[in-house]
Amino acid sequence: MDKSIDQGGYRNGYEERVLNTKAVISLVLGCVSLLLILLTLIGLVIAIIGFFVSYVSLKEIHKTNQQGYGLAVAGLTCNTLAIIIPLLMLIVSLLFFTPAEMRMF
Repeated sequence: MDKSIDQGGYRNGYEERVLNTKAVISLVLGCVSLLLILLTLIGLVIAIIGFFVSYVSLKEIHKTNQQGYGLAVAGLTCNTLAIIIPLLMLIVSLLFFTPAEMRMF
């Protein structure tokens, strides 16, 4: 019998924490969405999906004491940036590149 697994199935008396898969997926979606937001608007759709996956993974990590909190936060940050950047670009383009006769102010 393996001597390192001795106390109730835990290695060296400590419970092994599992990496949350959704946290990894959210980070990958965040990075992909940041790259695609520069090329197409499909990055915005991926960012919205990644935002919800990040949120769910943070809830799971808190509830089940899994690893991957930093990955989930990084994914949430990347996805949030990929949502905010096109919105800011849209606002700036509407404010500065709208013809004067179409402005209401």
